Amino acid sequence: MKKRKKLGAERLSEFFRQFSVLVESGLSIPETLEIMQQDDTDREFCLACRKLGAFMTEGKTVGDAMEETGRFPEPAIQMIRAAEMSGQLVRTTARLAVHYEKEHRTEGKIRSAVLYPKILVLMMIFLMLFVFLEILPTLEPILVDVTLPLLTRILMGISHFLYAYRYFLPVAAVMILAGWKILTERVWFRYSYDRVICKFPVVGRQIRIICTARFCENMSSLYSSGLPITSCLKYTEGTIGNRYLDREIRTIMARVSSGMLLSEAIRESGGFEKKLAAVIVTGEEAGHLDKMLERIAGSYEHESDLALNKLVNLLEPVMILLIGIFTGILILGIMEPMWNMYGSIR
Repeated sequence: MKKRKKLGAERLSEFFRQFSVLVESGLSIPETLEIMQQDDTDREFCLACRKLGAFMTEGKTVGDAMEETGRFPEPAIQMIRAAEMSGQLVRTTARLAVHYEKEHRTEGKIRSAVLYPKILVLMMIFLMLFVFLEILPTLEPILVDVTLPLLTRILMGISHFLYAYRYFLPVAAVMILAGWKILTERVWFRYSYDRVICKFPVVGRQIRIICTARFCENMSSLYSSGLPITSCLKYTEGTIGNRYLDREIRTIMARVSSGMLLSEAIRESGGFEKKLAAVIVTGEEAGHLDKMLERIAGSYEHESDLALNKLVNLLEPVMILLIGIFTGILILGIMEPMWNMYGSIR
């Protein structure tokens, strides 16, 4: 089967919300999908509904039909299959709608958080290019008879190099971006990168809080649908956006499969927030792990918002400091020979 692009969190939330409301109102599932596919504002959404309806007319269950379309994520498919077996399809689809709405909101917050640093980086790059390609070549004839300091000679050398290959700079930029994208798609590189980020002082803890929040939310949604804990861990892997913690989840799953309690497995892994294991053990002892996971998910959602704000507050001064240092080096490199020339005239 041809691999298709999966629906994003926003469209998944809309799909499950509409599905839940229409089925709960008394419509059959084929009638529900017939109504939903009339939404022509999103072609991919409409096509997914049409494909889903077509596979169901062949006698497939909702979960199997979702898998055949190739548009739905694996955790959602498994939750729907469990809901069909337990007769809780409406409740589960309503919960999935809320889950993907939260995921969409979190993704939006993350995009907003990294937007400002990206703008600062672009500003620094354009400032560098302007200085090296415009200002320094203009000043060079004036400083031709002056003995240049080491810093100025280094800056002039960089300027000569960039000016000589200025027409290749866009190609180089595209190659660097493409190379970075290829690298981040390599499992070994992404694992090492995510591991370093998680272990990094201050920033690492904020990243772990955000990933722990996503882990708890996914585990809560899957476990409440009736899936066993090992299946919940299996389908949570790959959903939190961190390859290092994905491997930790795999280790936790292996330990749980061998008979260890979830809280003990999480405590021994050391990848997630330490208090997570302490809270889960309470739910295990009371026999209400599903309710405890739901409460933890709500608690960590708030902590995740705070962690994102802290990350932004940390990144902003660091980026401004780097721009200040770079600007200071450029000014010193340009002005030092000017001061020397002025001193020799006097």
